[in-house]
Amino acid sequence: MDIIDTLNRYEGIKGDIKFVTTSSVRTKIILSLNKGNKDLNTLKNELGLESSAALHSLKKLESQNIIIKKKNEYSLSTIGKLYAIKSENLFKSFYTIKKYEKIWLNHWIDGIPKNLLKEIKCLNNSFLVESTPIDIIKPHSHYTKLVNKANEIKSISPIFYYPYIDLYKNALKRDADVKLILSPLILAKMTETAGVEILNQILSSKNFKLYKIEKDVKVVFTVTENFLSLGLFSTEGLYDATINLVSYDVDAIEWGNKLFSYYLDKAQKFDLDNLSK
Repeated sequence: MDIIDTLNRYEGIKGDIKFVTTSSVRTKIILSLNKGNKDLNTLKNELGLESSAALHSLKKLESQNIIIKKKNEYSLSTIGKLYAIKSENLFKSFYTIKKYEKIWLNHWIDGIPKNLLKEIKCLNNSFLVESTPIDIIKPHSHYTKLVNKANEIKSISPIFYYPYIDLYKNALKRDADVKLILSPLILAKMTETAGVEILNQILSSKNFKLYKIEKDVKVVFTVTENFLSLGLFSTEGLYDATINLVSYDVDAIEWGNKLFSYYLDKAQKFDLDNLSK
């Protein structure tokens, strides 16, 4: 769909968008009723509304076929349920953008495919780990602690940091499953730094799978059974090691698994035969 089609469709529904989103009372009622049917007193108490404000908005919503009144109880119509679902998605997405503005602003987001950017609401229950003047490696330290407790590690990295070799070796020692997707440059650097013998030992582990990706990757992330950790490159092209977005939320972890699958589909298995070439 081109921009003209999009704008034409917007012109046709902008009044509906305005009706639903510009009144905080109407928005709150719609979201509240999405959780179940309620009478007037329940809505007033739950949302902290005066009777006049609540009744005025309820009548407006009823006139637009968004809610239905049966006896003394209000519920969403089918259209109202659709509005509620899409409104909640929109609000969570905006919340995620605003709350974690530091990691989005002046950072490269093209490493995240569009279908997952559309699901950015899945990251709404996250937090930022940032470097401080007295702890400049705080993102790394926090990440290391999390990985040391993980049993299933999936990671993609177009950057090299030597301590991570030991981090993954220790994970394998405790019988964790590790899947890494690395760029050719990072594979070459890891081989040079760790040595063929050590890399051979790692590749020989039944719990370790290594993949090479030719695509220019501009995102650094790890997803495990317990957390997602996401880092981005600055718009100047350098990886920003001073800030990570981290989440323990189930939706965020699922989002991270989708992101890993996206890159895994574009990667090739790297094994001992490749190492000898």
